[in-house]
Amino acid sequence: MSAPADHSDLHREQASMGAIREIWASRRGARTRADVAYLVYLVVLSIAILVVPVLRAIGAGMARPDVVPVLLAGTAPQVVTAVALVAAGALVLTGATRGPALLAPFFTATLAAGPLRRRAVLWRPFARALLVPVLGLVTAAVLIGTTLVTVDRAGLAGAGWFALAAAGSGLLLGAAWLLGELLPGTWRRLLAIALPLLGLALAALPVPVGPGAAYPLAGARAMPWAIGLTLAGIIAVAACIPLLDRLRGEVLLEQAVRWEAATTTATTGDLTGAAGAFRARASTGRRLPVIGGGPLPLVYARRDAIAWLRTPERTVIGLIGAIGAAAALGWGVLATGPLAWMAMATGILGLWMASSALTDGIRHAVHTLGAPPLLGQTAAAQALLHSLAPMLLLAVVGGLGGAAVALGTTGAEQVGLLRAVLVPVALAPVLVALRVHAAAKGPMPLKLATPIPTAQGDLSVIPMLTWQSDAILLVLLAGGVLVLASWLGPLWIAGAVALLVLGIVWLTRSRFRDLRD
Repeated sequence: MSAPADHSDLHREQASMGAIREIWASRRGARTRADVAYLVYLVVLSIAILVVPVLRAIGAGMARPDVVPVLLAGTAPQVVTAVALVAAGALVLTGATRGPALLAPFFTATLAAGPLRRRAVLWRPFARALLVPVLGLVTAAVLIGTTLVTVDRAGLAGAGWFALAAAGSGLLLGAAWLLGELLPGTWRRLLAIALPLLGLALAALPVPVGPGAAYPLAGARAMPWAIGLTLAGIIAVAACIPLLDRLRGEVLLEQAVRWEAATTTATTGDLTGAAGAFRARASTGRRLPVIGGGPLPLVYARRDAIAWLRTPERTVIGLIGAIGAAAALGWGVLATGPLAWMAMATGILGLWMASSALTDGIRHAVHTLGAPPLLGQTAAAQALLHSLAPMLLLAVVGGLGGAAVALGTTGAEQVGLLRAVLVPVALAPVLVALRVHAAAKGPMPLKLATPIPTAQGDLSVIPMLTWQSDAILLVLLAGGVLVLASWLGPLWIAGAVALLVLGIVWLTRSRFRDLRD
């Protein structure tokens, strides 16, 4: 008797969804079937005309003497597997803030909270979100395969199997992303820790497994692994569909509201405000005493440390990310060629992002500008005192990341190994100074929005984008200066740090003055 009832419920559910889609499709400005067909045609044509030639050109450009040996290294397949599992752990944590199955707040309140099964309304956004990890991994796999094919170290079949394995791994990463949205805090953290540890363990195996086993140099082993990973990815995604019913309404609504607020803020050009919408809220350590005695630097360091303890997940992610970014920066300092530049840029930006988890005290100090000094210190003095603990901690974790690279590198000169350690450490005070400078950033001047008519169109978007991304540009510039100074010796690094910090302080004073006025 239950089968006809289930069939009847399914029929009613499909009828309800059909009516809803019909109403939604009748709104003004909705895409017609012809619009969708034209969009698909445009995407296919763009991939054939633009994306494929660009990827081939980039792959051919990477076929250099300083890049190919890295791709041909014996441990490259194991590194591929480890990176994929670390990315899976990061996606599990990302799911706690922005999961793959997410609707706008209005649809979350009206559809996901209604009598319809959540899988009926959430499978579409989940399927769209899967494109992110799948396309990301396939693009990286195609670049590696194209490079190795260009230098005749792999065949087209091997590159194709590797791309297929990357697609299957992307589906598995999408499943991990959904688990991050579904699981409660403790289980989510355990899974996020277990996946990178599993990656490190698999990286130590003499024979690669997982996506690394389908590396273009794997030979006959590539095909079974590529097919196996693809099937595993499809099965994992299919298993995720019923799990959509178990997503909690409170989580869905909270993530939907935060995502909509962030996208709305980002649309106005305020990327800092958009990032702030995802800042973790204090979850533990409410009863820890913030106020204590002693010298002012220790008092402020204590406040910063307790603030870190109140958002343990964010702090741990920031510290692990800082160590990984410092390792990437140190490796880039030792290497040469495009991979070295990519590693250095990734490391510098990674350290900048990681520093955000440690510098809430600086942002709070700047927000007190213009208010009565309740604690007896001015906003500038508070910003200075809140800079000490993050700077020390960033220098320590930066040194650990650089030292890990130096210890794991063989055949390099001692001077080069010292540079790999010193550059991440020297970047710490510069990043903290730039955090103060970024926190004191006011609203965008209206004159930057003045139209700049040219024959190619309105170019006013360029100064606006420059204004919004000034912190990233300054971070990359400062990191580049330190890398160049490292070629001249440790004293030059110290001198560059002093000049950079003094310059940033001078720029920050101007911003403080503007905010006060």
